[in-house]
This record gives sequence, C-alpha cells and structure tokens, in this order.
Amino acid sequence: MTPSSARIEMIPISDIAVANPRVRNAKIHKTITDSIDQVGLKRPITVRRVPPGQGSTPYALICGQGRLESCKMLGQSEIAALVVDVDEETGHVMSIVENVARRTPRAVETLEQVRVLKQRGYTDSEVAGKLGCTPSWVNNVANLLERGEKRLLAATEAGHIPLHLAVSISRASGSEAQQLLLDAYESGELKGRKVTVVRKILEQRERSGKKGNNSFAKGPTRRQMSPEDLTKLYQRDVDMHRRIQKKAEYTQKSLLLARQIFKELFASKDFCALLKAEKLGSIPQPLAELAPRGGYAR
Repeated sequence: MTPSSARIEMIPISDIAVANPRVRNAKIHKTITDSIDQVGLKRPITVRRVPPGQGSTPYALICGQGRLESCKMLGQSEIAALVVDVDEETGHVMSIVENVARRTPRAVETLEQVRVLKQRGYTDSEVAGKLGCTPSWVNNVANLLERGEKRLLAATEAGHIPLHLAVSISRASGSEAQQLLLDAYESGELKGRKVTVVRKILEQRERSGKKGNNSFAKGPTRRQMSPEDLTKLYQRDVDMHRRIQKKAEYTQKSLLLARQIFKELFASKDFCALLKAEKLGSIPQPLAELAPRGGYAR
C-alpha cells in the first residue's frame, strides 16, 4: 500500500507507539484538547503499520502527537487514524513535512473561515464553536482582519509575535508606529507589556501634539525613530512615573508626620492655653478632629 492509497481506520490508542515524542506547549495543548472535547477530532492522525516482530505495537505515529495525547486525556480508547504502509525512514520524512506545513492551514484556511463567518453575522462564540478555537482568539483575529492587518497576521502566524500584542500594535496611530513597535518587539528591544505601554505613549504624544522628535512629525527636519528610541521613550515614561510615586510617598509621610505633631500638641495643656490666649478660637476641621476629648475646646 502507498500513502496515496491509505485509508482511515479507528484503531486502539494503546496500539500506537510515539517514536520521537516532543514536549508540548501546555497552553497550545490545552486548546487542542478543548477543541476535541467540544467539536470532536477534526483531522485524523497519521500512523504507519509496523511489520510483525519489528516493534512492541502494531502502529507507529507519523504525525498528530498533540491530538493523540488530547484523546488520551479525554479518556478515549480509540482514535481515527490514516494508516499507511511505509518504512520507518519514509515515515520520518512524512513527519518532518507535516511539522513544516503545520501553520499553513490556520494562516490560509482558518483565517478566511473567520472572515466569512463574521461577515455572515456569527458571534465570536459561535465562530469559535464551529472552528474549535477560543472566542478571544476569534475576536483578536477578527479585529486584525477588519483593520486589514495582513502584515501583523503574517507575523503572528509565523510565530514572530503573540496575537494579543499584534492587536495592541494594530491600535497604534499610523503604519509607521505599527512598524516601529513590531521591529522593536522582534529585535528584543521591547517585550510583553512594554509594547502596550509604548503604544499608549505614542498615542498620547500624537494627541498632545508633541511631535518634534518622532517619526510622525511633518516637515523636512523630522528624524526617523528606531526601536532603540522607543526603548528610551518607554524608559523616560517609567522614570517619570517613579518620580511621581516618590513625590506621592514623600507627601504622604509628611502629612502623617504633621498629623502626629498636631495630635501631640493638642494633647498639651500649655499649647491649648496658648491658643486661647492668642484668641485662636477656630482651626481647620481636619486639625480640630485631632484634638483629644477634654483637650482643646473648640
């Protein structure tokens, strides 16, 4: 039998050996498991038949380790498999080809399915149920599709940038800002939450008109910003917030000290007598509240 004449069979999971198991990404594996649990196995795994006496099990896995493990976790005893009669070397080559092409269906087919279903009025949850993915993933992809962000989608599908960060970058003002943020992320200048923070900083600068030194200012003297400039911009913002925090902490400590001083003064009979002698009969209510009962007479 050749691969082209292979057929799909239901075979016991215990009869399949995984020759070269790979460590799975826990988050991705959970998504696969949830999908199979909700809508079933959409694509059979591929196995090769092991000749008698050459292995401990009748079948060896070619591709579909994640699906196989998910079915095990869900307590299933059998799995749909495309059974091919090939030797071990050919099976290994087929596995490599499958791994290389793994991203193609989502990049081409699934994204198109999201676009079509959203155009037909389906909600994110309904689309997720049909495609076996999460509503948040559908929402993020739909946002990028609506904005025409093919470049960011391509970067996401290639694994260069997480989907949620692609959405954050797409909300930046102008294509140059988006390109800067993407370059900064891919070069390692900005990571994780920093991308979102810098995007907000750029948008604030745009709204406030502070364009003198960035790439969005118009005129012959404008200078193109680099990922390093974005990092410095982020650091300046962090430093500013740290200064504000220090001032706030200093003010709070000063107020607590003043409160304690007034509280001790109001407890002093001599101080209260001095206030009366100077005819200071009224003081601010917050200070008056510090006076102990029986102390300063208001």
